[in-house]
Order: sequence, then C-alpha cells, then structure tokens
Amino acid sequence: MSKQVALFGLALAMVAMIGCAGSAPRETEESVEVSLTPVTFEQWQQELAALEGRIVVVDMWATWCVPCVERFPKMVELFHEYSPRGVTFVSMCLDDREDADAIAFAREFLDKQKAVFANFLMDEIVTEGFVKLDLLGIPAVYVYAPDGERRYRLTADDPYNQFTDEDVEDAIQELLAASSL
Repeated sequence: MSKQVALFGLALAMVAMIGCAGSAPRETEESVEVSLTPVTFEQWQQELAALEGRIVVVDMWATWCVPCVERFPKMVELFHEYSPRGVTFVSMCLDDREDADAIAFAREFLDKQKAVFANFLMDEIVTEGFVKLDLLGIPAVYVYAPDGERRYRLTADDPYNQFTDEDVEDAIQELLAASSL
C-alpha cells in the first residue's frame, strides 16, 4: 500500500508541475508593468521634443478629478485603436508630488486601467505645474502634430463648453488625414 501512496504522490507532483509550466507568465499587455515617472517641466519639454515626428495625445489628469478618472478608460481605448496607426499616447498626472497616498492611488489606478503607454507625474508644485502646462483646470487633452506643434488644446476651462471624447478622436483623425497626404 505504501508503494501505491508513493506512486499517487508522484503522479500528483507531476500534475502540479505540468500545471505550473502551463501557467508560466507570458509577456502580454496584462503582465507589462505600468509606470508613473516623475518629470519636472523642463524634463517634460524634453520628453515631448523626443516624440517629434509623431502625433502625440497627452491626457492631463489627477486622481482627485472625478471627470478625469471617469474619462480615462476612453484614453486607453483610443490608445488601442490608434497606436497601431502610429499615434503616441501619454498621460500626465497632476496629483501633488508630496502626497504619497495620492501617488500610490494613481499608480494603482493606472495599473487597473492597463495604461501601458508612458505615464508621467508632474514633479512641480501643483499650482506651478498648472501654470507651466498652460492649464486652468483638468481634465485636459493636448494633441500635438508630427512637427511638434500643439494643434489642439481640449480643456475643461469653460464649464459651458466642455470637450468630449469625440473631440479628441476628431483631432486624432484630422492629424492622421493631414499626415497621410
């Protein structure tokens, strides 16, 4: 009987090994680590300059901004739709760089959203970051043409004239059409 128990144990061990081998992590979008990289305004300008030659969509948001958080999944959706066509997506988090809880929440949020594109954290005093980025409020989306010029400034500055996800998509499509001429 002890021989049967040993064989049964060996069989269980082999099944477990085969099961583990089949579940080895694969390099998929789900396993790609989402990052949140702090940048000063000057470093941000260098990051943007390095993206010249591409259409670049920048979503500016913060965890304390309910409309930002609500609309962020659409940015991820647009990323999946337009990145194969050469459009680059970037997010700029404007949470307080000194608020560790907010930064941790932002990282968790980005991970949950599977925001595998470049995500930056403005490493400036919040009010100074807004001024340097030419923002009165968020959410905001800036869309840059391949020549590096900001062509679209879609913001929540005017409460009576809010931008929509369609406005973002229209801007992308217009720049794609112009760049294919």
